Amino acid sequence: MLMMTSKRTHWIAILMLLLLISENGWANSTDSTTPVTTTAVVRDTVIVTEEAMGWIEAKVNPKVAAEVSGRIKEIYFDTGQVVKAGDTMLTIDRKQQELEKEGLQSDVSRLEALIKNQKRTVERYSNLLAKKSISQERFDNAEVKLITLREQLDGARARLSDNQRRMNKTSVFAPVGGWIEKRLVSKGDFVRPGSPLFILVTDQFLRIVLPFPENIASRLAVGQRVELTSPLSHDRVIKARINQIRPAVNIQSRALEVIIYLENPGAWRPGGTVNGKVIIAHHKDGMLVPVLAVVRRPAGKVVYEIKDGKARQHVIITGQRQGDLVEVLSGLLGDEKIIVDGAGFLTNGAPVREKP
Repeated sequence: MLMMTSKRTHWIAILMLLLLISENGWANSTDSTTPVTTTAVVRDTVIVTEEAMGWIEAKVNPKVAAEVSGRIKEIYFDTGQVVKAGDTMLTIDRKQQELEKEGLQSDVSRLEALIKNQKRTVERYSNLLAKKSISQERFDNAEVKLITLREQLDGARARLSDNQRRMNKTSVFAPVGGWIEKRLVSKGDFVRPGSPLFILVTDQFLRIVLPFPENIASRLAVGQRVELTSPLSHDRVIKARINQIRPAVNIQSRALEVIIYLENPGAWRPGGTVNGKVIIAHHKDGMLVPVLAVVRRPAGKVVYEIKDGKARQHVIITGQRQGDLVEVLSGLLGDEKIIVDGAGFLTNGAPVREKP
């Protein structure tokens, strides 16, 4: 009898232990609270920016043209080569100018001789007029002839000077330093004044073009600060200011083009891309929350505050993003305890608990 009682007690103990384990497991399986992490709202100055990807242009992109007529004698540079300001790029045959020079020098010498002779005539007529041996009219005619010869000499000397200028123009020099984008003529070609010879590109002074949507035109202004970065120098931020806003919207892209002028900061090349960030404004004492804390719901963008063990939903309007944080323009007071990890699984009023 005693043995049967002992066995019954043993089985009762086992059953009670199983019941206890089952109750604990059920309790754990029915725990509906969501574990979350939280953070405080950050207070800081928010820099409001607008960003765009643009391109680099050469501010100085001259076309080198002929200034005199003639046949091209020699070409010293070709497409893709680099030139320095003052380098001789090509020469034009100058035989025509040399022949003209000989004729003009002959005219100058002839007129100088005529003037010398006429001056002696005027002096002789002056003495004769004093003796009343000739008429006043004859003396006056001699003086007029001397004046005319002097004017002719001035004209001949001016033509000779112009001839020398044109002879100098038979050598074509690089107006600026840069590289030759295109050579437009060949040796032996006949050119006239204005005929294009080379297209030069210089990277010393650059024009940055940033296209922005036309709907933000009212937020852009000349003088605003800009931060520029280029794939050619990732680790360097160039600070500049807006110099010009083109008044017309680009017909093809419907974009408003912002222009910045600057000296080449290093390896930047015309035709390359550039990223521009325009500083629009500063919001002092702005409210910032982690980007991960903001979720989309039918009501819009929301964040959840943990309060009394439950998730309390706040519909917010976001502003500028700064790194991993985003500005909250409305919907929060600033003293809330915001849920970060786990926010995407919550609804308003859901039970939550902070992770230890």
